[in-house]
Amino acid sequence: MKKLKKHDVIKVFEGFAGYGGATYGLKRAGVNFDVVGYSEFDKFASALYDANHTDLNGQPIKNWGDITKINPADLPDFDMFTGGFPCQPFSTVGMQQGEKDRYGRGTLLYDIIRICAEKKPRYIFLENVKGLSTKRYEKTFNTLKDALKDLGYGDLCYTILNTKDYGIPQNRERLWMFARMGGLPKGFNMTPPKIDNGLRLKDFVDKKPESFLYLSQAQIKRIKDFYGIKSFVVDEASCFDLYNRNIRKDGISITILAPEHNKLRLVEPTGPDGVEIVRKYSVAEQFRLMGFKDGEIDFAGQSYTQLSKRAANGWDINVVGILLNYIMEQLL
Repeated sequence: MKKLKKHDVIKVFEGFAGYGGATYGLKRAGVNFDVVGYSEFDKFASALYDANHTDLNGQPIKNWGDITKINPADLPDFDMFTGGFPCQPFSTVGMQQGEKDRYGRGTLLYDIIRICAEKKPRYIFLENVKGLSTKRYEKTFNTLKDALKDLGYGDLCYTILNTKDYGIPQNRERLWMFARMGGLPKGFNMTPPKIDNGLRLKDFVDKKPESFLYLSQAQIKRIKDFYGIKSFVVDEASCFDLYNRNIRKDGISITILAPEHNKLRLVEPTGPDGVEIVRKYSVAEQFRLMGFKDGEIDFAGQSYTQLSKRAANGWDINVVGILLNYIMEQLL
């Protein structure tokens, strides 16, 4: 990544913050920034955020809680709004109810518009699944684009990036959106050059995985019978793709998913006894595949289930860092 030109501190409000994917990404990008507030509804995500982030003075960052209950006039001024608003209503692994989502998650983009209409930050940086940009949700996506244009942001620029194209072996496609007050310069581009570093899934696995992750031989047999798998014998640690009923040979993992989907399985090379080995991904493995280096995040003593949810719903901070560096290098 390029070293950015010296610039004033960019004050950030992190919406739908999760573990602070925007904060991690801004650090990676080399942006001079300060988070002046964040919004996160989930208590476990909030605890994880608080365990890992402070403001420039080392003080706790205020969580404004449920974004639907925020009065924008009460918020401190900020230069950038970031947010990966809930993707489940637009995801192919969800119920695809869009704005009709039974939990109201499909309409949270209106709260982004509501807050930005009041605060008018210089930049808006958003994320969602690529499904939002498809024909099925065209009306919703156009609502967002039209609203931002009406507020003075010009055309919303967007791109779909896949984690596996930027040095991390996970097949994770996400829609990234960016807008600037007054519009973006001519020739502005949002798709950084791809990176091929040759890394495969085997380079991201634990050397000594915890025993609870492993499936019993009876469980492995049930999987083989149910999915029609003849053998779990592999030469290197590989992902078992439960959706397509095969073991991936390309060294890539399927998308990190929340535990309730029950779709993440890793196959290890057989030992000298020839016994087949299948297990769940560890927390550390999931976070490595989300761009984290070991020790970069304090897990705050949370459970396997909660941390797996955070990884599944979070941002790939490697991609975020590359993308924000690429964006800001063009604008500064």
